[in-house]
Amino acid sequence: MKFQVIRCGQCGKPRGLIHTCITRADRARNPGKTRIKPKVTLTCEHCGKPRGRGHVCQIRTDFKRRKAAAERQAKKQKEAQRKAAAQQAAARRRAEAAAKRQAAAGQTRRATAARKPAGKPTPKPAHDYHTCTDTECRRYACLAWKEALAEGRTSGLEDGYEHGYETGYEQGLAARPRR
Repeated sequence: MKFQVIRCGQCGKPRGLIHTCITRADRARNPGKTRIKPKVTLTCEHCGKPRGRGHVCQIRTDFKRRKAAAERQAKKQKEAQRKAAAQQAAARRRAEAAAKRQAAAGQTRRATAARKPAGKPTPKPAHDYHTCTDTECRRYACLAWKEALAEGRTSGLEDGYEHGYETGYEQGLAARPRR
C-alpha cells in the first residue's frame, strides 16, 4: 500500500522530502502549484502494479524465452549429432572402400606374381647356329644356316648323282654277272 500526499506542481510527480524537479524551460504547459492532495493506492507486492477490485497478478517471467533458447539449443545439438553420425558413416564407407581396394590389389598382385610375365616371350637359350635342331627357331643366323645347308645339300646331291653315276655306272656294269 502506498500513501501519496504531495504532488509537485512543476513536474507532476509525487513529492517526498527530497525532490529534484527536472523540466524543460520551453515546455508548453505552465507550471502549477504544489498541492497537498492525499491519495491512497494499493500496489501488488508481487508484480508492482496498482491493485483494484479486478486485479489479476501476472508475474512476468522469461520462461518463454528460456524455453525457446532450450529448444534452439536442443535443435542445434541434434543437428550436430546428425552431422557427426553422417561424418562417421562417410568415414566408415571410405575405410570399407579402401579396404576393398587393398584386398583387390592384393589379389591382383598375388595373381600377377603367380603368372608368367605377359608380353615377354621366354627367351630361348643361347645356342650355336651350326648345332640348332629346332624347326621353330626364328633366329636370323639359324634361319640363314638352315637355308644355306638345305641349298648346299640339294646342290651337293645333284653333283654327287652326276659324278657318282658316271663312276658307278661303269663299275656296276662290270660287276654285273653276265648271262
